[in-house]
Amino acid sequence: MTDFIFSTSRSRWGFFILLLFIQFYLSPVLLAATEMVVPFSQTGKIKSWIKKGKIGIKDIPDPHWNVAACAACHKGKPGRKKLRLRGKGINATCNNCHDALSDHGHDHPQAAAVPKAMRKRMPPAFRKTLRRGRKAEQLMSCSSCHDILMQCTKKRFSDRKINPKFMRGGPYRARTGLCYKCHDKKAYQRLNSHDQISESGEIQPDKCLICHMRVPRELDDGSAVDTELWVKTDYASLCLNCHRWTPHPGGDFPFLDQGGPQHLVKPPAGIRRHMLKMEKINGLILPLEDDNGKIYCATCHNPHERGVLKNPRAAKGADEPKRLRSSQMCENCHDL
Repeated sequence: MTDFIFSTSRSRWGFFILLLFIQFYLSPVLLAATEMVVPFSQTGKIKSWIKKGKIGIKDIPDPHWNVAACAACHKGKPGRKKLRLRGKGINATCNNCHDALSDHGHDHPQAAAVPKAMRKRMPPAFRKTLRRGRKAEQLMSCSSCHDILMQCTKKRFSDRKINPKFMRGGPYRARTGLCYKCHDKKAYQRLNSHDQISESGEIQPDKCLICHMRVPRELDDGSAVDTELWVKTDYASLCLNCHRWTPHPGGDFPFLDQGGPQHLVKPPAGIRRHMLKMEKINGLILPLEDDNGKIYCATCHNPHERGVLKNPRAAKGADEPKRLRSSQMCENCHDL
């Protein structure tokens, strides 16, 4: 009987050790065989790997605010005179990742020459970031707006809470506070990207290009082509270039002290089925982000002016209050 107990105990311990072996040794090996992990030292290959389909946008590592991620930007230990960047200059180095993540062209052109009058307006810290081009222009770089050293210097990591995008001179109460470090505030008025039809009733293509990389074309069957946005993911960030975020829906309800539920997520299967059902019932379209299927601003709000889209389902909600696609918007997702 004693031998049986010891034998059983040894079997249980052997089984337990086998489970530990599978969990801590084999599982990472098997996972690595099915997932592409991009080392920081290989960021220069990201664009090529994405083009070949080896990785997706979600596989791009985030080196920011990480003291162990120097290799993402530098080939070796950087010095004041020799940065050893992984690209030909700061812009090329940043674009190893950001060309795939999000084209910053909708924010600001890169390597733009800065006029003399603007240089005089710029604070010294901004002016120092300008680099000389082939014709001795004073050219902008990513570091003109972003304080790169902030996010890779450990003693400055506490700034992350108030300035997560490490904006130079930040944090700013409004995003345009950064713009007016260089641009003359008096010379700018707010541009309404939703004013898309001229007084004569013609579509204004230049307004399309504020959000789209090319002017979209609507086909006879109601579908559209060339609709790619300036951002590849997180479509809401495009809207927030102009619109100030306020928590909603429900942000004004006194019983929701947290500003309402988070809606910019991928809808669960049950809600997605309900959305597809309501699209047919209400004769509308509830678009989601192409890359990840998440809800974004245009899921509820139609960004197009009435008359831009011929497809009645896509045009639903244009010029309505808050540009809502339906008067009872909540019911399109929630079975109330």
